[in-house]
Amino acid sequence: MKHATLPLSLLAFSFQLFLLGCAAKPQPRYVAPSVVAVKTGIEKLRPHVTPAGVPALSALEQAVTTYEQAVADQSTALHQAHNDVTYWQVKQVKALKELWMWRGLAALTLASVAGWLAIRMGFRLAL
Repeated sequence: MKHATLPLSLLAFSFQLFLLGCAAKPQPRYVAPSVVAVKTGIEKLRPHVTPAGVPALSALEQAVTTYEQAVADQSTALHQAHNDVTYWQVKQVKALKELWMWRGLAALTLASVAGWLAIRMGFRLAL
């Protein structure tokens, strides 16, 4: 009798593991702050900066400018990669259409030769 409850307990345990796996909520994706929002924040901060903090503020502005340039470069690279993917996909579809056209032509040729042979053999057998 002890062994009869073992499959039921394993089933209950697996169901609990399934529920635990489904209970995790998805983590939000990290979205980098907008460059415009950061620059606006720096401009709002500027009147409250002491003379000792001016070098840190200028370093922060330089870092934001560098970040903005990196984002622009990355966007350009992403756009170029998207264009390359589209180009090669169109080229692949064109090549597949041409391949199927040639395969169809070859099948049609073989079918016509087989038909011609069948008709010829049929006439020979009929005579």
